[in-house]
Order: sequence, then structure tokens, then C-alpha cells
Amino acid sequence: MAIVKVLSKKYRGFFALFLWLGMSSFAINNDHQRYEQVVVKFIITPKVDKATQLPEGFAYTLAKVERILSKIFSSDELRVALAKKDFPDSSFSKSKKGCFQALYETNGRVSGLGLYQNLTQKQAVELEWVIKPYPNGKTSTMGFSNACVDRITSYDYWIKDGQFLSLRMVRHLAHEFTHIVGYRHASKVPEAYKWTKKEDPAYVLGGIVGDIMLDWIKKGEL
Repeated sequence: MAIVKVLSKKYRGFFALFLWLGMSSFAINNDHQRYEQVVVKFIITPKVDKATQLPEGFAYTLAKVERILSKIFSSDELRVALAKKDFPDSSFSKSKKGCFQALYETNGRVSGLGLYQNLTQKQAVELEWVIKPYPNGKTSTMGFSNACVDRITSYDYWIKDGQFLSLRMVRHLAHEFTHIVGYRHASKVPEAYKWTKKEDPAYVLGGIVGDIMLDWIKKGEL
């Protein structure tokens, strides 16, 4: 009995460390599985203004865009890339609709994996894509979207026949989808809390999506 008590005291710290490591490993493994197997399918319904003339073969291009978006958002590449990122803590939109979770890193910044979770929370993403001319002449804005509204509005000036149009569409729609799932630009916050494009969730996601597409093209996978 005395030997048991001595051994227990001697190795108490070791057992505690072993238990902590085991629990940590379990949590990490669970967290990995939580984000690992995700399948997302994009279904985009265009709503085109009668004054807009779309490129020939637009329906085929849109079908390609849906396939690429679905492949990217279902990929491990997207999860791994976002896991390396974090964002300013004021980049969440203000909404009470509950369409997204405000997830943070331990340092108080917005979690990159949290962004991934919000982007992939639905297996079927159904979006209305409104395409129309800009109402007051020329603009450099490609389009816009709002938190918790499954609609993206795009101006038609850039949707023209040309090389890599489908890839530009993919990147644009991915960018706007980031706003739908709850993230905003710095223009929406007071000056003291603004951030640069390099820390902006929508721009960062657009860059990651572009990099993934280029990598897949080089490998012959797209």
C-alpha cells in the first residue's frame, strides 16, 4: 500500500501530463475531422437585366463556374490555406439573423478556420446572381452583396468575351460570397478600426481562390 502511494505521488505529474497530451491530441484530431470532409455544391440562378447583353455561351460558362466553385470550396487546399490566416476582430458584419458564427482566435482576431466554417456551413449553396448595367455610367466596382442575403449583384461591364472569363467569375463570386456569410470591408467601420486589403477576409479569400485555380491549371486538374 505504501509503495502504491509513493509511486502515485512520484508519477502524479507524469500522469497529469500524459492525460493532458491525450486530451489535447483528441481535441486536435476531432478539430481536424470537423473541417476535413466537406462537400459543397454551388447552384447559381442568373437574373439578367433586359438591357444587359451577355457573352455567347454564357450558360455553358456559368455551369463551369458552378463546378469550379464547388470543387474549390470542397477542397482541402482551401481549408489548409485559410487555417494559416486570421483577420481583424472588427471584420464581422453586424447582423442578428444568425446566418454566421463570430469565431475568434485565441489572440482575439477573427479565425481563418472560422471563416472556412462559415463558407462551408451549407452543403448546397443556392445563390441568385443579378446582372445589370451600372445605373450612373462607368464604375470600377464589379458588384456587391449583403450579409445573410443569398444574392449577388454584379455590373455587366466586365462580363465580356475574353480569356479566363470563367476564372474571373469564380473569383468575383467567391469574394462576394464572403460578405454573404458575414464578413465586411474596412469601408464599413470607423477610421480607428480600419484594415488593409491584405487583412480583408473577402480579398484574402479571392486571392486564395485565384492561387488554387492557377495551381490546378498548372497540374492539368482544371
